[in-house]
Amino acid sequence: MHELTCPACGSPSQQNIRDHILMCPFCSASFRFDLETGRKETFGDHFIIPNTLDPARVKEQVLEWLKRLHHKPGVADKEFVVLDIRGASVPFWIVSLEVHTVWKGQVQRQKKTTDSRLGSDFLTESGNFRRTYRWAVNARSNVCENWGLARLHEPKEAIDVVWDGFPLDSTYSRGRITPEAQGEKTAYDRREFFEFKYSNGLPILGCQIGEEEALRRAKNHVERYHYDIALMHTDYLLDCRHELDIAGVQLMHLPFWEATYAYRPTSFLRHFHRPVEKHVLVEGINGGILKGELGIIHRDKVQINSVVTGVAAVLFFLMGAVWSPIFFLVSLFFGAVSGMSAYIAMVKLEERKNLNKHVMKDQASASLKAKESYS
Repeated sequence: MHELTCPACGSPSQQNIRDHILMCPFCSASFRFDLETGRKETFGDHFIIPNTLDPARVKEQVLEWLKRLHHKPGVADKEFVVLDIRGASVPFWIVSLEVHTVWKGQVQRQKKTTDSRLGSDFLTESGNFRRTYRWAVNARSNVCENWGLARLHEPKEAIDVVWDGFPLDSTYSRGRITPEAQGEKTAYDRREFFEFKYSNGLPILGCQIGEEEALRRAKNHVERYHYDIALMHTDYLLDCRHELDIAGVQLMHLPFWEATYAYRPTSFLRHFHRPVEKHVLVEGINGGILKGELGIIHRDKVQINSVVTGVAAVLFFLMGAVWSPIFFLVSLFFGAVSGMSAYIAMVKLEERKNLNKHVMKDQASASLKAKESYS
């Protein structure tokens, strides 16, 4: 940390000179600082979306979301315990762009022809599509420091997201529990010129990467997204070209809240389920749930089934030894179900570990590139 004077109001303050954009805590002015020359340059395209939530309302929204998912909403307050609530105003570069994609590929015929020539069962098709975005790119060097932000994009198409950026308009407005009012402003329309007061108590994180890095990442994200869309139209993609028209780049702070909760069932499941911390990501305007982890997932159910059937196999084995050999067959059945359930649970756990390793590897690579570009 170094003490710098603000070029707008002249007030001294402690600043991290490694950040790309510095912010004066007194007048909220944003400026760049050149390490080599010591020159300060005011930055005007800096906005913030006001935070309208507090921890109490975030807890209320999370519990309401959990009630809607629970098979017995009346007992949700007793079974779900909110452990921690944290928030932050995270900087994002908003890249306004239009993308035109032209693709060409081969599609297999629905009915095979009698023509014996090579490749006769495939037709060559082509097409194009055009889309516009306000694409958000995380301005932090480590995009994994806040839970849920690394894979926030959920496209309408059946596509696996491997990028960390997302379209602002469609992503930040989803997950609302209450219906949207007609004519209500979008998140982008609610932006204000940056001032600390609009955070309403949320800590404001600094901007660590510049426009050039944000533009490069936004182009990579959108091109990969459009490439995957083109793959859905053809069996063998031969060519895919993209034309990008950049309209502008803005720095914008978006409010996020992260709630941590634990599921503690009151039924007999409490003897088989070990409470695990789960996370929920909430946007700071209307309390929409952007991403959330369920209290019990498929792997947990399989593990519980493995324990229950394993206990049943032991009981029926003892009954077969004491009363009738017929119970050995029942014990064998439950033992097979228990073993299969345990195997499936192990496979699911290994897949989850491999996915986490893949995600962390991608994010580490992106973070390293960002640091190299920044330095």
